[in-house]
Amino acid sequence: MFFFDSSNFEYLSIHIVGNKNTDSSAKLTTSPFNLQENLSEILKTYFTNPFLKPAGFERFHHPSSLEYNACYSIVSKLFAGEIEFHAASIELANWLFDQSNSHFIKKGEFFVAYFKDVIVEGENVDCIGLFKSETKDKFIKVDTSGKELSVQVEEGMYINKLDKGALIFNLDKEDGYRVLSVDNTNKGSEARYWINDFLGLQPAADDFHNTGTVMDMARLFITKTLPDEFDVSKVNKADYMNRSVEYFKTQDQYKEEEFVQEVFRHPEVVESFDRFREQYVKENDINPGAEFDISRNAVKKKYAGMRSVLKLDKNFHVYIHGDTSLIENGFDERTGKKFYKLYYDTEL
Repeated sequence: MFFFDSSNFEYLSIHIVGNKNTDSSAKLTTSPFNLQENLSEILKTYFTNPFLKPAGFERFHHPSSLEYNACYSIVSKLFAGEIEFHAASIELANWLFDQSNSHFIKKGEFFVAYFKDVIVEGENVDCIGLFKSETKDKFIKVDTSGKELSVQVEEGMYINKLDKGALIFNLDKEDGYRVLSVDNTNKGSEARYWINDFLGLQPAADDFHNTGTVMDMARLFITKTLPDEFDVSKVNKADYMNRSVEYFKTQDQYKEEEFVQEVFRHPEVVESFDRFREQYVKENDINPGAEFDISRNAVKKKYAGMRSVLKLDKNFHVYIHGDTSLIENGFDERTGKKFYKLYYDTEL
């Protein structure tokens, strides 16, 4: 949990960054932006509100050594006072431009902000904010200064939704700092340039990400690997999924062996999941560990993606929340169609 309520907005620099396919360089300013009090509060809200939803911390990462992560290196010098603020913002803008290789990347304002007295889990820390605004919105401006009203259509930033952002808190430097990130504009593979190429982030090893990792792992195994290796119906898959979700909803602590036995039960399925887990951990360079406290926020976030739904043609969606023994499926020879039969006590 973090709080910007009593924080001080110390510095702000703004540059224009597009992509290397259409621009020869970033458009760099020569000095920090002069912050006025009314604008300072508006920008602070614009920059920080997207991070209010519960999310786990990330950290800077590099496959060789953390020092080779460009963003980590620059913000480390800035936190330590080894580089002037605006000079650091120029280095960050140039690094962002270098990573902007796709035609799909839009030109936009790149903001570098420095906050003091941010409260993070009870600690008072400095924070560096990196933000990019790519989406423009039209608005109507009415000029009342003359004898007659004049109306103009202008274009500017939509301040109710930040396109891209990162908050870097001056905590846990040796582990890559504590970082929060958002990307609300791009969803395809080229979108990862902000998270992967520019920032170079990976999830921090905390309870939020550990919970999400195991839930994702279980979901992928049940939906992808399980049907390939075993003869399981959609109802069987729903049963596995429901047991997985129920474990995380009812337990306070994750214990690997306990989870595997409760959810998968059959020795051959347990063995298959163990192989899948080993490969998943290796390929994704992440290890949630054998025991950790279950994060309620992570369960809530992942639950929607783990709901068991039977999609029957375009006519029906059947949501399965509990006992799959109350569902039967078969084939009706008279109509030549498949069917599901549901048993229940009360219609709600």
